Amino acid sequence: SEVSFDEQWWKIFNDKDLNMLVDKALQNNTDLRIAFIRFEQAAQTLGIDRSNLLPKLDGQAGVTRSSSGRTSPTNMSGRRQTSNSFNMGLNLSYELDLWGKYRDGYLASSRAYEASIYDYQSSKLTLVSNVVKMYFNAINLNSQLKILEQTVSDYERTYELNNELYKMGAISEYELYSYKAQLDSARAQLETAKANKDNNDKALMILVSSNLDDILYSTSNKIDIEYFKVELPQGISSEILLQRPDIAAALKRLEQQNYLVGVARTAYLPDISLTGMLGFGSSQLNNLTQGSSFTWNAGANGTMPIFRWGEIRYNVNLAKLAKDEAYLNYENILKNALGEVRTALVNREMAFNNEKNYAELLKSQERIYQLAQVRYENGNSSLNDMLDARRNYLNAKLSYESSVYTLLSSVVDIIKAFGGGFDKREDYEDSMSRDLQNLDMSFRN
Repeated sequence: SEVSFDEQWWKIFNDKDLNMLVDKALQNNTDLRIAFIRFEQAAQTLGIDRSNLLPKLDGQAGVTRSSSGRTSPTNMSGRRQTSNSFNMGLNLSYELDLWGKYRDGYLASSRAYEASIYDYQSSKLTLVSNVVKMYFNAINLNSQLKILEQTVSDYERTYELNNELYKMGAISEYELYSYKAQLDSARAQLETAKANKDNNDKALMILVSSNLDDILYSTSNKIDIEYFKVELPQGISSEILLQRPDIAAALKRLEQQNYLVGVARTAYLPDISLTGMLGFGSSQLNNLTQGSSFTWNAGANGTMPIFRWGEIRYNVNLAKLAKDEAYLNYENILKNALGEVRTALVNREMAFNNEKNYAELLKSQERIYQLAQVRYENGNSSLNDMLDARRNYLNAKLSYESSVYTLLSSVVDIIKAFGGGFDKREDYEDSMSRDLQNLDMSFRN
């Protein structure tokens, strides 16, 4: 089945704060700007190699003043002679690309250029995926903090109650410290959650390169798991992997290395260069442009390697080894991609089932807590029993919030594994132009 996602796939979650974060990340992220600069470098290299296919035309001008002594063998006048020589003209040079050296070099650069575009798209996909997952985790950790704060408050209340019972001799010291251990454990959980929240916030801030205080937590109470479900068809074809930019980049680099082997092999063959000159030469500057001063020459020269102590053979072998490495790298990326797709699908199914299981558990614990409240108000159970039921309810809520995040994270992983809206059939140069309009490159100023 054909599966595709919109280029701005994160908008399927329909959250304006998430959209704002992603926009800022795509504008400010340093890794993405580095990937764009590498694309520009590849474009410049491609231009250089394209120029090798064309003749070179250089302008020249020169002046020479010479003097010969009266006893010089070339001086027949018997006195010192001084002369001037002026010249100017155009030099044309062109190496015949009989064996395809420059053509293959240009084609290799063109594949590297395309690979740099795919590398940029891969960096963009990774960046957006990380931002989306960290955003959801920020909301998850914020919810966990609230739940853990309520849990700690309940444990503190329970400990205070049982401390009074201990003072009256109603419970033993062993029982009192059992309650204290529960309180200490809850406090430790709360501190760990605070540290996790802070670490996640810092990581997200680094990705986005922005201040998040005004937007980070505003949606913590409005997320509905049903709202974020993304339905996928069954029997997804392996052709989905062609949408992945990392695979496209690896394939282009394999093609690049294949062309470079051809470049290396041409070193065995002769180089034939054509040269020519059109210009003027005169001993007097005011006569330089007269017709009688016009000169020209044309020629050709060739070089043939005879004995290089194995240099050419070693260079060819190095090029072949680089091609072998590129092939194995492509194979490795392809295998990893297959594994990521498989893992993403399995994890999504597990997360989807777990979310439903924890939702049912939450309903049960909530009902138990409601009944415990009624029993306590009617005098049929103790405050300890009611607080135990409340803590179990809060723990179930904590587990459910985590299952929601796991499900959302699995959806993001699937979209990333499928290429995340990247389509190499599109005009990638237009796509790069659009990204450049948004990317903050003001540091160049």
